[in-house]
Amino acid sequence: MGRPRVLDEGLMRKIAKKIGKKKITSVNVMVSTRAAKLGISPEAALILLAKENGIGTATYHRRLDVAKQAEVRDALPSIFAGARSSNDLSVKRDHAKPVVSKKASLKLAIEYLIQDPELLSRCQDILLASANFDRPINQATLVLEDRIRRKALPAQKLVGEALVGYAFNEELSKTVLRVASNDPEDQRGFTQIMRGVVPAFRNKTHHHVVNSFSREDAMRVCGFIDVLLRVVDGSVKVR
Repeated sequence: MGRPRVLDEGLMRKIAKKIGKKKITSVNVMVSTRAAKLGISPEAALILLAKENGIGTATYHRRLDVAKQAEVRDALPSIFAGARSSNDLSVKRDHAKPVVSKKASLKLAIEYLIQDPELLSRCQDILLASANFDRPINQATLVLEDRIRRKALPAQKLVGEALVGYAFNEELSKTVLRVASNDPEDQRGFTQIMRGVVPAFRNKTHHHVVNSFSREDAMRVCGFIDVLLRVVDGSVKVR
């Protein structure tokens, strides 16, 4: 196969400058090698290489089709997992490739964990902070509550458990929002889960300062909220 028609030269020049190369042809070789190794498109490999070097890729990433965006996401663990293993080495050879910084590795892990753009936008920066990890949980549950409200469109102002109770009912015949599978067990299970999220996480971080959450706790909660957002987005308004 020939070289792809469009690889962002601006992005390639930034990478070349970052790694100390005068020509982008060397970057093209690195992209081709990475693409072949991971079995992905050159466009996705270019984004991974840029991310590995701390270079922003949002504009170029948005221009890619859905399949190539999925390639990027699926390949992200190859960066942050590799970074962690490299950081565990007691001796590093001079010729070894540069190790991704801890912060960059963490950022990539968050991007892999959280698919929802709004959730990522509201939570990524505070997940990267040094403390106060009740804040990303507060924002994640806020996004979930708002998404339910916008999907169910209640006639009156509802919040928290009242909103969940209006939107989701354990019985398919009584619910406003029906889960995409139309499976009674899924309906019952997700209704109970979303109802429980409110007292367990939403109320706690909305009304109180909670210092007991670690970054890892917050990341896990945000990742789970991401799953619930997909359930809400995929649900069908039946009443």
